[in-house]
Amino acid sequence: MRITASEAVEKFRTQPEKYVLLDVRTAAEYRQVRIKGSLNADFYSGFDRQVEKLDKGKTYLVFCASGGRSQAAAAFMRQKGFEAYNAGAVGDLIQAGLEYERD
Repeated sequence: MRITASEAVEKFRTQPEKYVLLDVRTAAEYRQVRIKGSLNADFYSGFDRQVEKLDKGKTYLVFCASGGRSQAAAAFMRQKGFEAYNAGAVGDLIQAGLEYERD
């Protein structure tokens, strides 16, 4: 299920205790620029094992560089019993107002 960057930002800002920003880019991509407070779980490297450690009581707003990996990751998470939404691209979330950090 896809939501817009603006919808994701609104959900995260209004209920930060309920929502988790999950970045599924590689660790190298994450180090370059990341959303403040986001978690990183590389879709290409042991994603299934990383997902097992996550709290099923939270709702995940999943994003990546362009929206492709996040779409697959959110679908995988839903199959595993998580509530997860494809929030698209990191740049769109930044443009919609989320704070970010760089190394």
